[in-house]
Formats: sequence, C-alpha cells, structure tokens
Amino acid sequence: MISPKPSLKTLTPYVPGRSLESVLKDTGVSALVKLASNESLWGPSPLAVDAAQHAVASGLTFYPQSDPESLYNTLARIHHLHPDQVIAGNGADELLELIALTYAGEGDDIIYPAPSFSAYRHGALMTGARGIAAELTPEGAVDLQDVLRRLTPETRIIFLCSPNNPTGGIIRQDEWDQFLARVPDSVLVAVDQAYFEFATDPLYAHTDQAIASGKPVIMLRTLSKIYALAGLRIGWAAAPSGIIRTLKTARQPFSVNSVALAAAQAALDDQHYIRQVLTETAAARDYMAAQWQARGYQFWTSHANFITVDLRSPARNWAGQLERAGFITRPGDSFGLPRHLRITVAPIPILEKFFAAFDSLSSG
Repeated sequence: MISPKPSLKTLTPYVPGRSLESVLKDTGVSALVKLASNESLWGPSPLAVDAAQHAVASGLTFYPQSDPESLYNTLARIHHLHPDQVIAGNGADELLELIALTYAGEGDDIIYPAPSFSAYRHGALMTGARGIAAELTPEGAVDLQDVLRRLTPETRIIFLCSPNNPTGGIIRQDEWDQFLARVPDSVLVAVDQAYFEFATDPLYAHTDQAIASGKPVIMLRTLSKIYALAGLRIGWAAAPSGIIRTLKTARQPFSVNSVALAAAQAALDDQHYIRQVLTETAAARDYMAAQWQARGYQFWTSHANFITVDLRSPARNWAGQLERAGFITRPGDSFGLPRHLRITVAPIPILEKFFAAFDSLSSG
C-alpha cells in the first residue's frame, strides 16, 4: 500500500468552524448566527458585491490575470509599498504553504507559535521540515524571547501571528525591533497579520520598515476578515521584491479567480466603509469584553475581531448548547484549549441576544 512521506504521518485535517449547513442538519435550528470563524458579520462593501456580480455577468470563460497589476498598485498605494513587493494568493493559507514549500525542506527547522493558527505546523509537515513550537506570553502574544531561544543553525522560517489567533495578543514595536536585530539574515520571518486592521493599539508592530530595508521579512494579510470576502478566498503578502519574485515563480499561475480579483479591487477602494466597520467592531469588542468581565470569566484582551474566554468547563459542551440556542461558536480543542470558547465579535444587537442565550444556559 502506498504511503505519504513520513513527515505527513502526524498531519491532521484542518478543523474549521462549524458551518451553518452542518449545524442546521444536526440541530434543525434554522435561525443561526455563525460566530465561529471570525468572518465579519457587517458583510462586504456594497461596491465589492456589485463588482463581483458584474464580473460574473461579464463572463467566466477566460483565465484571470496571473499578476493583477491594478490590485498590486492599489495594495501598494494603501500600504506604502512598491507593487513589486506584493503578491496575491488563494487566501493567505495558500501563501503560508507556498512560503514553507519554497524556503524549507527536510533537515530544516520551522518555528511557529502555539497555540496559534494550525497552517504553520501544517506547512512545516508538508515540507518535511521539523516543526518547533514556541510559547505565548501571558497576554496571548507570541513570546519572541522564546522564539529566539529555539533558533538553531537549521532554522529557515519563523512564522509569527499578530494579532495571534486564537488569543488576540499582539507583538509591539519595541519587541519586534529588538527581536529582528537578533534573527540571522538566513532566516525568513513571516508575520501573519490576518487581523491587522482590528489592531488599533499605537504600539502595534509594523513590518513595512523591515521590508523596505530588504530584511528577509514577509507580512501576510487577508480580505477574509474586515473586508468580508472569505467566500472568495483572496489573501496577499508583501516582502522585498526578490522574495516576491521567487514566490511568484513557485506559485500556481491562476490561483486567484477573476470574481475575487474584481471584488477585492472594489473593497479596497471603499476605505470609508472599512473605517466604519472598524469603528463598530471595536465598540462591539469592548461590549463583549465588558460582558464577560461582568460575569467573572477570564479571557485574553483581544486586538482582533474575536474574544477567547475560559469557561472553566469543557467548551465543546457549551458550543453544543449554544448551537441549539442559535449561535455557532468555536471550542478551543483544536488549539489545545479545551475549556476555552472563541466567539467572533458581531454587531451589538446580535451580542445582546448571544449573552441572553448564554445566561439562560448558565442558569438552566
């Protein structure tokens, strides 16, 4: 019987947040609110929806652009980059795996935080490299000092996540600068910033100066979160142009479809809408934190669009009960946090109903 390469023997399938369809099938509850996968319940810009509809109506016969210049120019303009420093992919997930497959292999080490997004370990196993997990700080941020302690001569990639998923902690600028000064130039530092737009702390670490100076640093972003285009799967990354050229050579040529490209362009052009969503999300996040605090539960202060709370008992039981009450949440088992529940921030009227349901279950 044919077998996969040895590094994949411990690989497990990605565990996504439960879908509306699967919960409806299991519970029969049709009025469901999904708070499991950190999609934005504010939805995408109306301009993005119009652009996607127009792209479909214009025809799906032809391949999309492999290197969409207009999108790269827009991303570069908004984020003060050069278009040659930008690459798009089929979600940030594709780019994370592409980085691992391009820059590491058997005999190499890849360092990543834990608990965090499972794609980092997945990428290490796909390459055959040795995955090395680094710890978090008590604030739920990647412990950069622990990362440095785990560096070896074989280290090729360091994956970081800021804000970290599922804890919401951030790397601060002074920590980042001191850390990067101690990382050899033979190591690629990939910073997953999927929740970047929600991090309003002025001390939040930015990577643009490191990229501009030519350091081997790559930042990854997504249009699945605040831009609410998760269903179209489009992410992007920025790095020094030499790294980007290498990644473009290794990437599948048509990984981003034409509908996603059209919607992304329109979504990025509507920054007024994004600022409005950010303002309302931040207010709702404060509301959610205050509600958990009032009930006496411990949670990490989040700089993202979710909060992960310690419910002091198996979170999977809570998740099942909440599904029957109409709310899909994410138990932390797959992150190694079996007592924790991760809940996506939603408009305050939805959160009011969520906490009413939670209180009913707590007292029942």
